[in-house]
Amino acid sequence: MPVLLGLVLYVVVEVAAAIAVAHWIGIGWTLLLLLGLSLLGAVLLRREGAKAWRSFSAAVAEGRPPGREALNGMLVLLGALLIIVPGFVTDVFALACLLPFSRRLLGRVFLGWALNRGRATVVRVRASRGPAGTMPPDRPQPPGAGTVIEGEIEPPREP
Repeated sequence: MPVLLGLVLYVVVEVAAAIAVAHWIGIGWTLLLLLGLSLLGAVLLRREGAKAWRSFSAAVAEGRPPGREALNGMLVLLGALLIIVPGFVTDVFALACLLPFSRRLLGRVFLGWALNRGRATVVRVRASRGPAGTMPPDRPQPPGAGTVIEGEIEPPREP
């Protein structure tokens, strides 16, 4: 039931936005603007999607976790899906997902939301060094280690 209500609300908002824009600039210009936004989204999708894929591939090739790159790729994919759906509201959200500066902001918002919803585990890390970069004397030193990283895993917080 909530999904159906959300879908109906979405359609009402999109139709109201289209009617408002059509009253403001005319039907022909409204259709042209919708088409232009879709074309702009397709160009941005091609450019930013390729850039996100190259960045993801480079991170994997370097052996580092591709967290930020995966998030960028996910937001570009979301933007691609939204740009396919006709309407001004979805086009605004799609462009926000496709433009690099707004995608960084959306990524931060999404991560903050995920952390607050308990979908991710918060890890607090404290690094300490012993004398001359060695580990403290009360702990055995593993081969090649010079920095001690102690951490605690905290359970997700309830809202």
